[in-house]
Amino acid sequence: MSKMRKHFNIYLGLVLLMTSLGSCVPTPGDKTNAGKISKGGSVTLIPSETPFISGVPTVVTNQDLLYSWSPTLHDSGLRFSATGLPGWLSIHESTGALTGIPRESGTTNNIRITAYKGIKFTELGPFSVQVYGDPLKENAWHIRNTGQSNFANNGGTVGEDINLDEVLRTGNFGKDIKVGVSDTGLDIDHPDLFVNVLNPLNKDYKTSAPYFGDPGVATGGDHGTSVAGIIAAVGWNGIGSRGVAPEAKLVGLNYLGTGVTQSTAVHLDQASGDLDVYNYSYGSSFYPTALNADSTYIDQVKYGLSTQRGGKGSVYVKSAGNSFQECDFSNGSFFLGLMCFSHSSNLGSEDELPWYIVVGATNALGVKSSYSSAGANLWVSAPGGEFGKTNPAIMTTDTAGCLDGYARFGLTGFNFQIGGDGNTDCNYTQSFNGTSSAAPMVSGLVALLMEANANLTWRDIKHILAATAEKIDAASSDTVVDAGFDYDNGPYVAVDNDDMIGHTYSLGWIQNAAGYNFHNYYGFGQIDADAAVTMAKNYSSFLTGMPSETDPAFSLSTSTVNTAIPDSSPTGLSNSINVTQAYTVEAVQIKLNITHPRPGDLGIELTSPSGTKSIILNINNSLLIGLDGATPDWVDDHSGAIFLSNAFYGESSNGNWTLKVIDGLGSDSGNSDLDSAPAHTGTFVDWSINIIGR
Repeated sequence: MSKMRKHFNIYLGLVLLMTSLGSCVPTPGDKTNAGKISKGGSVTLIPSETPFISGVPTVVTNQDLLYSWSPTLHDSGLRFSATGLPGWLSIHESTGALTGIPRESGTTNNIRITAYKGIKFTELGPFSVQVYGDPLKENAWHIRNTGQSNFANNGGTVGEDINLDEVLRTGNFGKDIKVGVSDTGLDIDHPDLFVNVLNPLNKDYKTSAPYFGDPGVATGGDHGTSVAGIIAAVGWNGIGSRGVAPEAKLVGLNYLGTGVTQSTAVHLDQASGDLDVYNYSYGSSFYPTALNADSTYIDQVKYGLSTQRGGKGSVYVKSAGNSFQECDFSNGSFFLGLMCFSHSSNLGSEDELPWYIVVGATNALGVKSSYSSAGANLWVSAPGGEFGKTNPAIMTTDTAGCLDGYARFGLTGFNFQIGGDGNTDCNYTQSFNGTSSAAPMVSGLVALLMEANANLTWRDIKHILAATAEKIDAASSDTVVDAGFDYDNGPYVAVDNDDMIGHTYSLGWIQNAAGYNFHNYYGFGQIDADAAVTMAKNYSSFLTGMPSETDPAFSLSTSTVNTAIPDSSPTGLSNSINVTQAYTVEAVQIKLNITHPRPGDLGIELTSPSGTKSIILNINNSLLIGLDGATPDWVDDHSGAIFLSNAFYGESSNGNWTLKVIDGLGSDSGNSDLDSAPAHTGTFVDWSINIIGR
């Protein structure tokens, strides 16, 4: 063999070797020779300038979660570009890393990555990326508000949501936290719920004790099924929307359904059991038969707080109610259907309990929902939406099928509600709303907190929610009575009383002496999931056991007043109680005895030793609406009525607490029905105070 052929064979072998090495990199471009023959007959090797990268791109990801993949680089000084990328995905020019957060489900094909070194390049691809998701989640403005309308005529305000993004990226989904939905029932076979339903624990209170069984569903739309979807509709399964805690477990308790007798035994049972969170998306009528919770029920709730979850306590989440503007349309023969007054959440039975988390509702614009009952007893607020036609309601699960439910054949209105626009099986509704929607948002967040830190007690969870809540609607300010003031804050003029000009009817945002912001519309503010979960993960100052109470029986602190309340006067009547215990306040309850034939006249204000004022009842409130239409007949007196304020959280309890009672309506209101009351003045008999704290 000649020297020339020998050198040629060596050359050919080197070329084949380099080609073989290059085969692990797809499609090298503009290759150079691997070597050449020198004049002296020796072989000189010239390193290839073709970039060398390797790796297999991630081809499957989940909606709203961070996608991240980087190639392995075997050369330095590379530059990268890509073609065919979806809009949510970007490439790092120096590392070739692909990152992004997909907001919609679907598949993107023919993606190619190109690595450059000088004029040489290597191409990786083509490949595809498939995004698993929930197609209706993009309508769920409460999870991520992009201004979408959720099939309403108008959209919302970008960013006004529960701020859930970072929680999802860290893989916190509320895994296996058990949430009881005490409601009308639960569609346990719903395709977007059944994976998360704990069937052995479901209860139907139409049956006898121990009540276990299918909770069933209500006809015409099952409230409990929609509540459950907000909490824990399954995530990334290719259907529907997604719950706040998509891996939490659901237990249906048919407590509100037709045929259920809400006996004492049933009432106690739906507050007990092996559950981590209890969601109560219900309330009493605006005219409750009793303002105070039953003592036996209070004992049951306290038992759950002190013993369940290994002594860390279950969490009880309650809707504030939907009666902000309470109007009388049923008693037309008396009130002509033209009287509307503000209603306080504090007037609901059980809503005075400091053991609950009472939740108000906000809409997609980031302000209080039109219907949401306000009150000093609110802890936080969460999205509840409006009514779904003009402004967005909440996207959630509905009774499966198009023959029954909120979405069904035969309705008029949006196509979505009759099986169109991606709701072919009518398994979802876009019209769910109310504080019934807001409460399960909080229940879902509580599940996320419990997963983030299993050591959190029920008191820790309340503290975290208060500490991280967002001050929305920051421009909301005090409302002061002026000439022609309309006490209902709505379309119907109720009374005209110039004597009250200058009186502060309601407060905007206040900041108490401990630095907490508070508003009767929002409590401490709207929940912020990312901030709350972040705080939970780093939380170690645990509040264990039950808090202390200065006077739980309201028997030690009673101050006797026995003085007439000035009629139709902003001056009112004030009285103080000195509290000697120096607790850090967690909640404050007051108990009142006031005689007044028309108690809706009365406003109640409490001022702490630090000077923080909380309006517990507005003057001229919904109690002015009569009991029946035959004669002017009102609930008499505030006899032993207990009210709650959370506005003093974190302050010191020590010092003088001052209660002021204001009668906001005299004998000449301009309304003959109101003026026909047997009397218009009352007596402040006595009051007592109970500070809950540590």
